[in-house]
Amino acid sequence: MFRSIAILLLTLLLVSCAGKPDFDVRKQIPAVETLTIINEPIGEPIVIAVYDFLDMTGQKKPGGNFASMSTAVTQGAYQILIKALQDAGDGSWFRVVERASLPSLLQERKLIRSTRQQVDGDKAEPLPPLLFAGAYLTGGIIGYDSDVKTGGYGARILGLQAHKQWRQDVVTVILRLVNVQTGEVVISIVVEKTIISGETGGDVFKYFDADTLLLELEVGVARNEPVTFAVRKAIEKGIVELIKEGDEKGLWKMKVEEVTSGFENGEDIPDKVVIEQQEPNVERTYEEYLAEKEAQKEERKKLIQLKAACEKGANALGEVSKECTDLIDEKDWAEVDKDSEKENTNEENDNGSSDSSSNND
Repeated sequence: MFRSIAILLLTLLLVSCAGKPDFDVRKQIPAVETLTIINEPIGEPIVIAVYDFLDMTGQKKPGGNFASMSTAVTQGAYQILIKALQDAGDGSWFRVVERASLPSLLQERKLIRSTRQQVDGDKAEPLPPLLFAGAYLTGGIIGYDSDVKTGGYGARILGLQAHKQWRQDVVTVILRLVNVQTGEVVISIVVEKTIISGETGGDVFKYFDADTLLLELEVGVARNEPVTFAVRKAIEKGIVELIKEGDEKGLWKMKVEEVTSGFENGEDIPDKVVIEQQEPNVERTYEEYLAEKEAQKEERKKLIQLKAACEKGANALGEVSKECTDLIDEKDWAEVDKDSEKENTNEENDNGSSDSSSNND
């Protein structure tokens, strides 16, 4: 009994280690976010009509070794397109007029006119004219390719197995913007969206009690990305690309955020801007360094000679001349003595080196 429970727990552990599919619908960033935050147009919204947006693939829903009778993609892409146009720029880009159910619309308007005439007679208020569009949007879902990529991995040991499989489909959408006055196709956009499906599972196959008892356990989960969600993302992405390409071709203009300098008020602008620059470092050559050292040496010699002259020229009271007094105020004699001692030491070292060299000779 305990052995069977242990095998079952091990199977569940292997299935959990196999992981989840690479996609998660809840974590995907929908294209509608890009659609709503796009910059507003300059001027009034564009009046646009949508007549149809059909499924042109003719594909049936894949089902492993066979295809079911259900269509692979949604037949209501027309409704998704209208919603995407209304959401563009948070409703600031397009005004969509109804054309798919135009007969129903005209019939309702006819009913309103006849009712008003029956009540008010000749004084009946007429209906305003219908809004006409300068361009209309058409296109459709032109491709659904299943099993574009397939793959997976798994392992089996001692009757325990865990595996993971996945496949990738691709849906293709085309959008065309047509000028009503000339009939010219002004913009054509093609957008593709991948659809990921994954399966994770595991099983146990064991014999017990001298081949008299057979245990077989199987567990798994499969996740398929919604095709309608992929179609919606492709359509909304196509609307974003349509707006950008129309702006590049000059069909309409998109507002550009102004970049301010920070000095919008004249009072904040300084009268004079001073730019402080650091003095460049001057590199000295070795010859210049030796010349500087020699000049310092000559200056020290002059100070030592002047000190000696001042000490000899003092009277019996120890008074010195005004020149020597000013020199004492400007120069600390302790530093002069210290420099003179260093100078004498260097000269003795130089003399000793010369004497030793002469002895060696």
